[in-house]
Amino acid sequence: MIPLPSHTLPRTEFPLAEGSMQAFEHLLDFRTFTSLRRMVGYQQSKPLIKRCDFIKQVTLYLPEVAARIEESDFGVVHLEVGALKLATQDAFARSDFAAVRKQLHLVADLFDRADDELYEAIRVSWLEALFLGETSAAHIAARGMLSKPMENVLRQSELRLEKQRSAAK
Repeated sequence: MIPLPSHTLPRTEFPLAEGSMQAFEHLLDFRTFTSLRRMVGYQQSKPLIKRCDFIKQVTLYLPEVAARIEESDFGVVHLEVGALKLATQDAFARSDFAAVRKQLHLVADLFDRADDELYEAIRVSWLEALFLGETSAAHIAARGMLSKPMENVLRQSELRLEKQRSAAK
């Protein structure tokens, strides 16, 4: 008879501070593993959003932003995303947090699934252009609505900017 493996992995010894050893039992069981595998598979199955998909989403869900995109800007992803940034700035100025929230939700969904080109455009021409160095109450409130990945990217940008400023001194 072949023994069946237990649902937990064996205990492992690893060094801690000051050379001491402590037992560590892995808490990953098969149910957790399959759940994690399913989540990863779902994320990988989500289609990437490209520039043309961005324009479609903006046109469908934010027609007021689509109206801002001029013919000379069309096809240049940073300028198209910049039109969204201008609309968000206008919503801040009007204290129209319903519009800000709607734009933030769309951008968060796009940001999570964007291809490299669109990701960079959203990061630079919307997220950084809109939030870096801003301390107004509206910006702070809107920053609290950012998704975790967007907040993390913004923090990294702030750290990079701070390093550049201190290196320039």
